[in-house]
Amino acid sequence: MPDTQAAPTGGERPEANERLVCAILAEQVATLRDRMDASATFDLLWRTTALLSWLSGLMGDLTRHTTHINPVLDRERAEAVTEIAEIRRALDELAFQQAQRQDFARQLADCVVTALERMAVAEMPPGTHFSSADLAELYVSEDQRKLHEAVVKRLGA
Repeated sequence: MPDTQAAPTGGERPEANERLVCAILAEQVATLRDRMDASATFDLLWRTTALLSWLSGLMGDLTRHTTHINPVLDRERAEAVTEIAEIRRALDELAFQQAQRQDFARQLADCVVTALERMAVAEMPPGTHFSSADLAELYVSEDQRKLHEAVVKRLGA
């Protein structure tokens, strides 16, 4: 495999310590993981769902308190309530899917961080490597295992 390391510039010299590289990469992935917070998005989804529920109830209350029933307005109210219910279901499903995706992304990032941190502090003799089996021991979900198996299969390892 050819050396792809850039030539040092000025007073810089090539980094011979791959433990330092692992520690730096672990910190970068940890920072990325911490920025995956989508709580504002989830909050907006839940607030929108609550608002739609409130509007639906308000429309029902207005209809019950109206002395003169207008068939056109009543039909439009019923259509609006139906649409609100469909939108609420879709928002609930979207929030659930987003939470699942975020959870998986955090699991992957946590695994990379843990592996790199362990590699950074490992006192391994020269020529020793962190194996894919070592990595697989860090997985917490079946999705991680499936991803691992797909890569191993694709690379024919």
